[in-house]
Amino acid sequence: MRESRTQVDWAEIYRVRRNSIRQAVDGGVILWLGHSLQPRNYKDNTYPFRQNSHFLYYAGISAPDLTLLTYPERDYDVLFSKPSSLDEIIWSGETHGRVDIAREAGVEMVEDIARLGSYLAKAKSQGLKIHYMPAYQASTILRLAELLGLTPAEIVAGKSERLMEAVAKQRSIKSEVEIDEIEEALGITAQMHLTAMRIARPGLHEFDIAGAMQGEALKYDRQQAYHPIVTIHGEVLHNHSAENLLEDGQLLLIDAGAESRRFYASDITRTFPVSGRFQPAQAEIYGIVLRAELGAIEILKAGMEYRDVHRHAARIIVEGLSAMGLMKGSPDDAVSAGAHALFFPHGIGHMLGLDVHDMEDLGDIVGYPKGEARSSQFGLNYLRLNRRLDSGFILTIEPGIYFIPALIDRWRQERLHREFINYDKLEPFRNFGGIRTEDNILVAEGGFRVLGPGIPKTIDEVESIMAR
Repeated sequence: MRESRTQVDWAEIYRVRRNSIRQAVDGGVILWLGHSLQPRNYKDNTYPFRQNSHFLYYAGISAPDLTLLTYPERDYDVLFSKPSSLDEIIWSGETHGRVDIAREAGVEMVEDIARLGSYLAKAKSQGLKIHYMPAYQASTILRLAELLGLTPAEIVAGKSERLMEAVAKQRSIKSEVEIDEIEEALGITAQMHLTAMRIARPGLHEFDIAGAMQGEALKYDRQQAYHPIVTIHGEVLHNHSAENLLEDGQLLLIDAGAESRRFYASDITRTFPVSGRFQPAQAEIYGIVLRAELGAIEILKAGMEYRDVHRHAARIIVEGLSAMGLMKGSPDDAVSAGAHALFFPHGIGHMLGLDVHDMEDLGDIVGYPKGEARSSQFGLNYLRLNRRLDSGFILTIEPGIYFIPALIDRWRQERLHREFINYDKLEPFRNFGGIRTEDNILVAEGGFRVLGPGIPKTIDEVESIMAR
């Protein structure tokens, strides 16, 4: 596992980030509201805490009930926190002092969170605009409404577009320390996927594999960056069930990734045969998906339109399926018409950072140029990123081929794209499932860099690992 670089002055990094964002917003106070613990089924039984990613980016503190105010003046930030009560110390233990955690964030001023409302009232009385990010937790919306004296509907409508655009621009370009964090997370993720390949066999359940992978993450005291997909039903794109028995002849699709120590995500998908060896049809489909992934990665570079990367992968898929007799006609025409989406109904990938779908809480501000709407074409409308790539972007490349019986039946009934799809040839593939391969890529001026230590993905590599 790769260790992140040492001697990083994170306090200075957070200070520089805040100075940059206050300059970009150009006036007003920025309200960074951290997350609170969320009850699972009653107040004291909470979900595992995960801090708001924007708060992490600008302060780096993973603790509940914190708020940061960033004023227009350089280096003028105030951290608000709740003093620990004796009861909390008894039940949860002593934590770092408020001054200490503020210094970790590069903040000199600390206040009791009970005074946050008066600080905001004073800022408004001085004519300062209060900028805040869109909230996606109901408790955060209600807290903002209480603090700012607005209704929840007014809070939702009043999010700062200027701040959102500035944050999206800043967070989209990853620094070297961020790249190191994702590389470090990928080192753990590699161990997770290797463990899955080594232990998978007929007779186990999906949850046996999922549990072993979670154990690998916990060995390093890490959480997973998202709820993993461990399924023999790879045709269900976000299948979070893990109760099925693994049987000979099946494919197991695993989409899972660990977080780094500072909460940066990794996101890797591998598909492999439960028995350890691909059947002929599986190997043929797998080869097409792998060629699509490698082909898409190969053309990545700064200045490239991401939609063109998506279409390039789709064309490779059409060519491969045509060679098998499942599709026909011009590959370019098939992709333009969207016929490939019967087998490849999602986008080629997304941005990656502190969020597995980085900054998706901001909507299409991150993925699409201002004023550009998503395509209405099925499949292409799920493209999460559709803009010119800049050096410093980290994104995923994850093509797939899926045989979704309900979708096949609907398209066949509606006689869609009959000039490109040989529906009569699809019947033997109804129970095939799905295959996806995914890696995390850094975009650079002259091309790209595949991040992580490398996880087996050629047929020979996968079968060799599984044979041990």
